[in-house]
Amino acid sequence: MRRPTRKVSRVITSKPWVDPASDTLEWLASLLQTEGVDLMSATFTELQRGTPVYVDGEEDVLEVQRLMARNHIRSLPVVSAGSVIGIVDLLELAMMDQGLPGIDLTESVAAD
Repeated sequence: MRRPTRKVSRVITSKPWVDPASDTLEWLASLLQTEGVDLMSATFTELQRGTPVYVDGEEDVLEVQRLMARNHIRSLPVVSAGSVIGIVDLLELAMMDQGLPGIDLTESVAAD
């Protein structure tokens, strides 16, 4: 039996994502200070670390779960037309899977 496709844009969080927790900002400022970078005057290039990981709003939930498992990521930005439209996290995906046939979170890890 084929599993129905579920788009990640239907799961994204309603929690605010533009105002990160102050402890996260403090950690980031401390890290950058250790590296000799001033957070208030730094350019994007100075702040960039690695390749950003994000998903398109049209991406299938199972593929998002697999991506998160492969990269050891608990939450991801969701984009549409080049703009961030929200954040999806493992807790939301797990809650979505409760009571829905076809997928559980262990399937995405075991399939890789």
